[in-house]
Amino acid sequence: MDLFSILDMGGIDLLLSRDLASEIKKGLDADTLSKIERDLFFQHGMSIKLSIEHFEKLHDVIKDHSNIDIKNFEKTCLQKIVQIFRSDNHYEIDIISPSLSEIVFNYFGDMESRKILLSIMNEPLTVPEILSKSGILKSPAYRKIENLLLDGIILESGKIMTNNKRVSQYQCIFDQVNLVMENGVYRIKALVDSKYFKESSMYNFGLLEPEN
Repeated sequence: MDLFSILDMGGIDLLLSRDLASEIKKGLDADTLSKIERDLFFQHGMSIKLSIEHFEKLHDVIKDHSNIDIKNFEKTCLQKIVQIFRSDNHYEIDIISPSLSEIVFNYFGDMESRKILLSIMNEPLTVPEILSKSGILKSPAYRKIENLLLDGIILESGKIMTNNKRVSQYQCIFDQVNLVMENGVYRIKALVDSKYFKESSMYNFGLLEPEN
């Protein structure tokens, strides 16, 4: 079994799940939140964070327990984290959440993580290929790749046959990353290939609509 095959790679959903779950929790009263968390667990075995990767389930459970304009509520929560624009075959995401910007910034600020990310920014590679191209030692590389997967910065993009085994390939979710510094604060602007948006449960639910 591939080292990381047990991970559920959710792409853009996973990248946004931590902050979006937090915003959803903050936007609900305590009683409603408790009921939603209870039903998600007993009906689907999920937390709010995990349900972001299966967004229709989360939407339906919120709908069962709230009379708010749910679509507008979800969109408002998302807009506190990112702004999304269409750019040719890509989507540009402007990460306005300080915590998510810091996660991305820290990965690119760490030399070994940055080498891993640059090696798979424009092409998918297997783990041995990542090790070879990045020049990172096996032990720290495996740990860093796992962390990058868990935070949605990279994802499993497919499988290939090698030595009669199906082996996973991994790719950075970003095709380009820019650091923007204004008025004493910084944020991340990044390009994401449209195929990763189209694989997203939030996109298919109509939530990741671009601003233009």
